[in-house]
Amino acid sequence: MSSGTTAPGTAASKPGHTGDTLTLTRADGSTITVTLERVINPATVTPGKGDPAVTYIATELKIANQGTATMNGNANTNVWVLGSDDHSYEPDLNNVSECTNFDSGMFHVSPGDAATGCVVFALPHGVSPAKVKYAPSSGFADDFGEWLVS
Repeated sequence: MSSGTTAPGTAASKPGHTGDTLTLTRADGSTITVTLERVINPATVTPGKGDPAVTYIATELKIANQGTATMNGNANTNVWVLGSDDHSYEPDLNNVSECTNFDSGMFHVSPGDAATGCVVFALPHGVSPAKVKYAPSSGFADDFGEWLVS
């Protein structure tokens, strides 16, 4: 799937790849488009050094509102990473120097506009990100999108 989109209201039948835009349906029926812009591996925790036992990564996402009403959400509850060890990882709330975590995870997007930000993850050393999963409405929507990380 290259720079493609999925049809609204259906879970992605095939995972996308970094740079692909997926069209997803939120729990309220509104449509959202999400692009995995890049995966930063490793990412640099700031301030400080973070936990030396993990490798921090950041997933940079562009969230666009195709609807007619302002869209609010929390990227930190919408995104997970599947590691090369087949474990699912939830966001880590550290900040990184390469990008910002939206507004502490929160995004507020006017109709026709978009917001770009990062969600940070802490993976054990030796584990690399294999997939990024986005589940709209904190997972309460039936829809979801996945990207393979290469």
